Amino acid sequence: MKIKLYGTRGSVPVFNPRSVKYGGNTTCLRIFADQILENTALVIDAGSGIIPMGNDLLKETAGKLKDVTLLFTHWHNDHTLGLFLSPITYFKSVKMKLLGPNENNIGPKEMMQDMMRPPYFPIDVREVRSKFEYINIDMPQAQVVLIHQKGLKLIDLDIYERIEMHLEDIEIEDEFYPLNEFLVIKMHRAKHPDKTISYRFEDKTSGKVFVFLTDNENEDGFSGNLKKHVEGADLLIMDAQYSRDKYISQTVGYGHGTPDYAVKLAEHCHVKRLGLTHHDPTSEDKDVDQIMEEGQRALSPNSKLEVFACADYMTIMV
Repeated sequence: MKIKLYGTRGSVPVFNPRSVKYGGNTTCLRIFADQILENTALVIDAGSGIIPMGNDLLKETAGKLKDVTLLFTHWHNDHTLGLFLSPITYFKSVKMKLLGPNENNIGPKEMMQDMMRPPYFPIDVREVRSKFEYINIDMPQAQVVLIHQKGLKLIDLDIYERIEMHLEDIEIEDEFYPLNEFLVIKMHRAKHPDKTISYRFEDKTSGKVFVFLTDNENEDGFSGNLKKHVEGADLLIMDAQYSRDKYISQTVGYGHGTPDYAVKLAEHCHVKRLGLTHHDPTSEDKDVDQIMEEGQRALSPNSKLEVFACADYMTIMV
């Protein structure tokens, strides 16, 4: 499994000569795994980073891009704004599956209808909606997404646990396949204003685990559900938008985290590598460096955890 980051900034895109090292695109990342077919893509969030990602996809596939599956963490603008400006949105030959939280009867379909229409946007979603498939995630902690070369399936957690316990095969398109051929995506509800999903990717072929936990505020301790969600990850990419001092003095309740909290969670859950993301729009390169260093100072003696700051266009092997 491999991850390519196209957007690591939070709140709004930024561009200034003092924010070049880490970039200014808002959240978007692409997942590479054996279960993802050629000329298709698996993506998390559609911040401004999906615009260059879309260009890369079209070049990489020489115009033969067929399908993009897009997992949304939540519907705040910095995680959706790039979708309406990405080239892949307007190629009707490119089918797109949008999965995301359903809250107050607003899911991916309603988000598109609300945001992609005049006078807020010059193109109405009805002009391109034939290419979209919408899948609501109603209860993140009680559902599982299964990805196979033959297709995608959303099932209830209890059904998945029965399959895992009894080593049952999984039906996709009227055929049955063993669990070890799947990319299994489990979910956790993050601590953030409005329903927000953290995704845990378990590659059943390689055994590798990647967790993406953005827009998650510090808590006093770690809940059992959170620990289970993060436990044993080879790579955890986690929100650390604020320094501890800024968090305490200004931003408690905003729905974002600090590097020391991310480190303590990662250590507690035996994570191997920790990437800090969702950099504040006011944070220049030197400020992100300081947040990373703050995280490294929070490491326990003899800790083996690797801590780094995420940057736009960074590629990470899991």
